Amino acid sequence: MKFFRTMRLLLLLTILPALVVWGVYLWNYIADMTEPVLQPINKSYSGYSTIPQKTLGIKLQQFTFTGWDGGEMLAVIAEKDGEESSRQLSIVGDLAVNKADRLGVIDYALICVDWDHGIRSAIPLAETLTAAGITCVLWEPRGRDNRRRYCTHGLRESADVPLLINELIKRSGKDSPVIVGVGQGYGAGLMLQAAATDPRIQGLISIDSYASLRESLTRTMPDSLLTHATLWLMDLRLNSSVGFECFDVAPVESAAKLDRNLPVLIVNLVQDNPICTLEDAVTIFRQLPCDCRELWTLRCRTDAPHALTRSICPDKNVKKRTPNIEARLLTDEDNTSTAIVHWLNDTFVTALDTPHVHVPARPLLTSDSQL
Repeated sequence: MKFFRTMRLLLLLTILPALVVWGVYLWNYIADMTEPVLQPINKSYSGYSTIPQKTLGIKLQQFTFTGWDGGEMLAVIAEKDGEESSRQLSIVGDLAVNKADRLGVIDYALICVDWDHGIRSAIPLAETLTAAGITCVLWEPRGRDNRRRYCTHGLRESADVPLLINELIKRSGKDSPVIVGVGQGYGAGLMLQAAATDPRIQGLISIDSYASLRESLTRTMPDSLLTHATLWLMDLRLNSSVGFECFDVAPVESAAKLDRNLPVLIVNLVQDNPICTLEDAVTIFRQLPCDCRELWTLRCRTDAPHALTRSICPDKNVKKRTPNIEARLLTDEDNTSTAIVHWLNDTFVTALDTPHVHVPARPLLTSDSQL
């Protein structure tokens, strides 16, 4: 008996340290996997200042406002100024032929792209819109001097947008400025969440938004039982660090809460990134209760040479027939910029003059009558 007790003790002393070491290793491994979710850094702008000292074709006017957490936020107003950039020249050249003379009613376009280097990453979109005479507003979701250590993918950062609009109203002196939200990637998810809660955003352009953070992370991992365990551990890490889980961030749910009268443009440009796919764009589009909505995507090799649209089946796995969605085909990303400007002029401004419908619409799910 003494021998067996000794053996059990030795076994316990051997296994326990091994379990502790394995547990520490696993937690560090999960922490490393979670870090890009907590701090999605855009390395393209590493080493650069927050605000460019000089930007070709744009004048940047810096200002600050108070964010949702009480800290100071850094933002800029961007307007066309001086010699045009190459992006601006393409827009100016197109507008010389294809007039867009109704854009003057738009007071501000709020542009958000990255959580990190928020102002710099939004400059390309600002070049496009300022070339058309639209005043743009860019800001740093991380706060001034990178005050916010962790990202919540718009879950909390979207609460900055109403405060930013308050500051713009104060600065402009207009009680009800015409505002359109423009987001790409991270910013698209943020703007969907912001527009669902603030009716002062009167139009929305969402470029390459993911439908839900959970689904996007799942697509980046092999399909196995270990994946579910890993996601559960990542949620523990997210919860312990910031107080949210993957399930909490779902721009598609915000899309279903948008006002019926809100004009929305969903654009899919990324073709090979599992984080934000065409499937995500279709999923978000189907949930929109808006009467004025469009879906655009890039042309691919399977499309007919002169096709202008592609008919997309929303969900092939559902037994009940779902109506196909007609997506407009874009030739390339340069074509997208001019197309967005004309959508704002032709569709968005027209929708502003359309009498509002006060009866809410149900999101498109499976019924043909909801298309």
